[in-house]
Amino acid sequence: MKFQKTPVSSLFLGLVLALYVLSFSTVTRANVYATNIKLNGALNSVTNAAGSSLTISYILNEPATLGTTVNVLSGSNIVRSISFSSGAVGTLKGTNIVLWDGKDGTGNAVGGGSYNISITAAASGFTNWTQTSTDTNAGYYVYSPEGGVAVNTNPNSKYYGRVFIGNSATGTNSAPGGVDGILKVNADGSLADEGQSTGGYEWQNDSFNDSPQHVRYGQDDRIYALDFFDLSTIIAFDMAMTTNQVVLSDANYSTTPGYNGEGWITFDVTDAGKTNGRLWLGDDDFSFNGGIGVWTWHMTNGVADTNDTSGTQVLALGGALTDDCMGGFMMDGGSNIFVSQQIRADSDVDPRAMVFTNWDGVHTLTNGAAWSVGASDDTFEDINDTAVDKRLHPTYVACALYGTSGGIRVLYASNGVVVTNATGTQTLNNLDGPNAYYGVAWDAVGNLYGASTTLHNWRVFSPPGTNQATTLAVETVQITGASTTPPAITGINVTGTTVTIDFTATASDSPSSFALASASTLSGPFTAVSSAVISQLSPGHFQAVVTTGGLDEFYMVVRSSSPVTAPDFTSIAVKGTAVTLNFTGSTSDAPSAFTLLGSGVVGGSYSNASGATISQVSPGHFQATVTNSASMQFYRLKR
Repeated sequence: MKFQKTPVSSLFLGLVLALYVLSFSTVTRANVYATNIKLNGALNSVTNAAGSSLTISYILNEPATLGTTVNVLSGSNIVRSISFSSGAVGTLKGTNIVLWDGKDGTGNAVGGGSYNISITAAASGFTNWTQTSTDTNAGYYVYSPEGGVAVNTNPNSKYYGRVFIGNSATGTNSAPGGVDGILKVNADGSLADEGQSTGGYEWQNDSFNDSPQHVRYGQDDRIYALDFFDLSTIIAFDMAMTTNQVVLSDANYSTTPGYNGEGWITFDVTDAGKTNGRLWLGDDDFSFNGGIGVWTWHMTNGVADTNDTSGTQVLALGGALTDDCMGGFMMDGGSNIFVSQQIRADSDVDPRAMVFTNWDGVHTLTNGAAWSVGASDDTFEDINDTAVDKRLHPTYVACALYGTSGGIRVLYASNGVVVTNATGTQTLNNLDGPNAYYGVAWDAVGNLYGASTTLHNWRVFSPPGTNQATTLAVETVQITGASTTPPAITGINVTGTTVTIDFTATASDSPSSFALASASTLSGPFTAVSSAVISQLSPGHFQAVVTTGGLDEFYMVVRSSSPVTAPDFTSIAVKGTAVTLNFTGSTSDAPSAFTLLGSGVVGGSYSNASGATISQVSPGHFQATVTNSASMQFYRLKR
C-alpha cells in the first residue's frame, strides 16, 4: 500500500462539518448582558484581510464586575479568547470598544473563513432588587410614559436589547423624550444610533395622554403600539421605526358582540410573523357599562384577518374578573392569560391580579382562574399594565401601579405570591412606590423595566444574585487571503482494512477544514473519500480514518479553497402539522449535506427530526419539510 502526502489547496470538496448552525442564540438569564454588538462599527457582517485587526464594540447595561470574555469562534470551536478584568475597558457600563488582532490563541493568523463573536459578561450582582438606570441621563427622560415600555428580547435580532417607551403627550422641552410618539433607547440608556423617528405615523397630542397607549415587542422583530385615540388601532413598526403598518383597526371589531364603543384599552401580540400569530385585545370599561373581557384575532401576512369583524372571545367577565382588563394582560406560550383589573374603589373585595390557564382556542374562559390575588388590598389598586418575565414558563409577573401606593408589584407566576429577595428581607409589594407607574416590561435576561409618570422617566431594576450572560453576535467576520499551514501527514497506520492517517495544520483549523482524497495511481486523478472520518487530537493535530479495499491506494489530505457557506434559515411556514423551512447554503451543496434537528426547548437536547425531508429549490437554496404535532418546537440545521 502506497501513500502520497502532497498537499493540495486548489481542490474544493464537499466537507462533512462537525458543527451545528443555530437558528437562534442561547442566552443565560442574568441581569448584566451585552447588546448592540458591532464589528468595525457596523451592525452588518464584515470582511477582513488575514492578520488585520477587528474592532468589536458592544453595550453593557451595567458594569461587568466579575469581568468580560470575548470569544472568537470558528463553528463551535473557540479560536481566540480575550478576557477583561473588572474596571477595565470591556467591562464598563455603556459602550466598550475592544480589538481582536486576527490571531488565534497561539499567536498565528487565523485561516480564511467565517468567524463568529460571542461576549460573556458576569457580575457579582446585588443583595436586593436594585435600580441600575440613571435618571439624569437624557435617554431615560420621557415626559408622559403612559404609553408603556417594551424591550427587544430576540437574541437573533441585531437590535437585541433595544428599549421602546411610549410618550403620550408633547413635553415642555425639545428632548427626544418630550416628543409625542415612541422613544428608541439602548440598554444603557443611550439614544438609538440612527436617531429618533415616527415611522411615518401621526400620533395625536390630545389632553387624555392616550396616543400611544401601550407598546409590545413582537416575535417578527417589530414594535407594536396601540393608538387609543383612533378607536384602538394597532400599528407595527420595524426596529428602526422607518415605516409603519396598520395591523388592526375598528373594521376588525365593528360587529364584536357587546362592544360598548369605549375602545380596547390594552393588547398583546404572540407568534407575530408566523402562520399562527395572534393579536389580543382587552376592553375599556371606564364608564362601568359592563366589560367584555379579552378577544383575539388571527394574523395573516403581518395583519389581522380583514375578513374577521368580530374576533373570538377568549376571556369573559365572571368569577375572578369582574370589572375590566384595564390593568393589562399578557399571554405566555402555554395559552395562559395573566390579567389584572384596575379596581379603583377602596376595600373592594374583588381580586386585582389573576391567571386563566390553558385556553383551548375555542371556548370562552370565565370563572376558572388558577389563582387570583389582591382582594381588599388597597395598596394593590390602580394597575395599568401587566407583564410576564418570559413567554415560555414564566417565573414572575409584574404589575405597574399608578395610584396612591404606586410602584411595581412583582408576583410569582405559579401562585401569585409576592416575590421576596433571596434572604426574604425585601418584599416586592410596591417596588419604587409611591412613584406612579403606567408601564412595565422585562428584558431577555431578567431585568425589570418600568415607565413612571411622576418621575417623567423609565427605570430599570436588576434582580439580586451573582449572574452571567452570553450574547452571540448576529454579524460574522469573513477572513480572506489567509496564509495557512499546509496539511502535512506525520504518521500512517494500517490495521486490516482500516487506515489511520495523522497530520498537522494550523492551530486554528478545525476538522471541517480538511477532507481526505484518494487515487489508484500516483498521478491521480484524486477524488474525495466521503466515508473518511477526520477528528482533532489537539490544536493543529488531526487524524483521518478510512476503510480501504486492500488494493494499492494513494492518499492526500486536502484543504478547501472556498469557504463553505453555513446554512441559514430564511423563512418558516406552518400549515396544520406541516412545517416548511427554507434555508440557504453553498451553491455546490447537495440536500444530503444537511440534517434537520429538533427540540421542544430552545436550549434543550437536539436530535434528528423524524420524517424530515430536504430538497433543493435552486443552487444554494433548499427546503426542509417535517410534520410537527408538538405545541412548541425549535429547529437547527447540521451540516
